[in-house]
Amino acid sequence: MRTFRQTNHTRTLGALGLAAAALLTATACGPSDDKAGATPPPKSTASPSPSASASPSAPAPALPSGSAPSSGRPSASAPGRPGEAEGDPEGIDGNCPDEHTDVKVDWAVPPVKDDSKLLLTVTNTGSVPCTLKARPVLRLDDGHGRLVAVFETSRPQAEVVLAPGKEAYAGLLLRQGNKDVSTLVRNMALAPHGQSPDHDTGEGVLLQMPKGGVYVDDKARVTYWNSSSEAAVSPLFAH
Repeated sequence: MRTFRQTNHTRTLGALGLAAAALLTATACGPSDDKAGATPPPKSTASPSPSASASPSAPAPALPSGSAPSSGRPSASAPGRPGEAEGDPEGIDGNCPDEHTDVKVDWAVPPVKDDSKLLLTVTNTGSVPCTLKARPVLRLDDGHGRLVAVFETSRPQAEVVLAPGKEAYAGLLLRQGNKDVSTLVRNMALAPHGQSPDHDTGEGVLLQMPKGGVYVDDKARVTYWNSSSEAAVSPLFAH
């Protein structure tokens, strides 16, 4: 069963209805710290009888189950990494963890002028800086889970580093043709930051499109994350 992470911005909860490619709520996978740590009982001064030493009735220390599901969050007792606040999760491939980011969607320009261009804004809601090394991996809620291609020329010269509270941006060109030959899309699924487009973990965030839906064709493109909103949207106007 797949669920979605709640947000106060333009994302919604609920089943996306995509095929197996749908992406849902991100969790950071940290090492489990549930090993038994109880101190063994003191040895008895009395000599055990032969039957007592062979008896299986003495309780054995509990071992962590290999099949038990992980909570998806680091244990409170796990030490933090150097320079990292205790309990801060680690994102995929060194990218910002989804638990400490928030993404919203808005028009790149007022829709009365051009409703084919959107701006994605990601904010670092954590307490430490994090990095965005990749581009947004988006799939359409069009019944097929189509992947949105990328503007390869939009890759920034340096990785985007987000300080706490700071933002980064990505431009989204919805179509390069007429609305009449485009598909109305109300939602898109955003994969966890750093996830490869061809590796579906079944996790991510549901993004609700403005005005109840946007028209998207098969030439839709998204840019890499950029520290400048102007740089993020400029490729959208070259087509």
